[in-house]
Amino acid sequence: MDADRTSKSFGMGDRYHWAWGLIDFGNGTFQGAAHGLARLWQAGLWPYTTSRDQFLRRIDALFLGAARLTRADGSLEEAFPNEGSFCVTALVAFDLLCAIELLREEAPDEMRVRWQVIVRSLVGYLCSADETHALISNHLATAVAALARWNALTGDAASEARARELLARILHHQSVEGWFREYEGADPGYQSLCTYYLADVHRLHPDWGLAEPLARSIRFLCLFAHPDGSFGGLYGSRCTRFYYPAGIEALAQEVPEAAALARYMATSIASDRVVTLAAMDAPNLVPMFNAYCWSAVLWHEVDATKAVLPLPAQSGEVFRRSFPEAGLWVDAGPGHYTIVNTHKGGVVAHFPRGKAASIDAGVVVSDARGRLGSSQAFSKDNRVTLEGDLLTVEATISPMPKQLPTPLQFLFLRLLCLTLFRMRPLREWVKRMLVRLLITRRQLWPVRNMRQIHLGPMLTVRDQLIAVPGYKAIEDPGHFVAIHMASQGYWQLQDEEAQ
Repeated sequence: MDADRTSKSFGMGDRYHWAWGLIDFGNGTFQGAAHGLARLWQAGLWPYTTSRDQFLRRIDALFLGAARLTRADGSLEEAFPNEGSFCVTALVAFDLLCAIELLREEAPDEMRVRWQVIVRSLVGYLCSADETHALISNHLATAVAALARWNALTGDAASEARARELLARILHHQSVEGWFREYEGADPGYQSLCTYYLADVHRLHPDWGLAEPLARSIRFLCLFAHPDGSFGGLYGSRCTRFYYPAGIEALAQEVPEAAALARYMATSIASDRVVTLAAMDAPNLVPMFNAYCWSAVLWHEVDATKAVLPLPAQSGEVFRRSFPEAGLWVDAGPGHYTIVNTHKGGVVAHFPRGKAASIDAGVVVSDARGRLGSSQAFSKDNRVTLEGDLLTVEATISPMPKQLPTPLQFLFLRLLCLTLFRMRPLREWVKRMLVRLLITRRQLWPVRNMRQIHLGPMLTVRDQLIAVPGYKAIEDPGHFVAIHMASQGYWQLQDEEAQ
């Protein structure tokens, strides 16, 4: 962060803004690092010989930086000026409130009062604004956690009512299969983050009815920890394969499956066999850092000698489970563990015992103009049949948004940011259009793909393209992603192994 007290950007954490000067706004997410730092300090896990006063000055600077980044309406931003990001405003409010609670015995009264005033503006925005461009459960859960903590700190009834309203929306869209909705379906990676925030709410308000929804979430997540130590992947609605451990650790004492998942994934984290802090980029670094800090504290509370249940991927049992709402199939036996998403054209993640995983992302098709489409686009209309061990998926081909922003597009965006985006309804409409363009658009080509997956230890995949002239399949497209999703593609150790 900027530690220069004479600077206008004192306390800001986004180095692209304050140090390099390459962007014309500051990403507020970085201010949330106050949470993780405070948690390590309070738990006695701070690794340096820092004085109390010096530490508090650093935390105070992060609060001051957040205040300078806050817009007149109480919002923060992540992607562009005047974005009015509901998610990032909620994230920073939650993290700063956690820091206030953790340092209540350390910080002077005057400092804590000043911090509380800074957070009040963010909470006001969460009470007046909403996220309308998509149903993203982890974003809503972040806001619920922030509002619940504000209510606990101040007794503000409006924040509690708003928290309960948003929580009801999350639970209304939770599938009976256990997953929380991320855009169009289930995404284990982001569900682990959603579980982190909801676990915090559950600890604060055990009477809010989260025990059973969280237990169902954990039981669902356990199926997507793989034999090679990885977690989630291309079969998820957002294609993520990271894992946020804190929520699972927090629930380990009351949900046996959470204890099993936490123990198993701790080994993966230690060996880089899942996406970790070491591979995280700057925009997503702070939320994961904070989750790791809480996990570090919780880890010291766990009885490591206590026996835990084996995960499905460890058991070697023969079973086949389907989740029709999510389009997910799990097929397991002593020699293999396989996950297929039929809503995504039959994306396959196959884990044979003792061998490297085999990931088949689907087919890629080129039209006469060289544009690319794929079978991976999410669609509940795909035709699916299962006969014995033969799973057949017939999927239509949709174009993929494979483009990079141009200087002219950036110029147009900045003009909108400085003018029309100051009006919230118009700004939210543009966000909805961008989601439709980059993630949820279903412009169908006159092409279909028939994918036959023969399940079992020696899994095979056979594709048959049904197309009009002018369309052809691309040979060996590899691990492609059909939608624009910034949080996919982070490195893990298995990327160095032969597929």
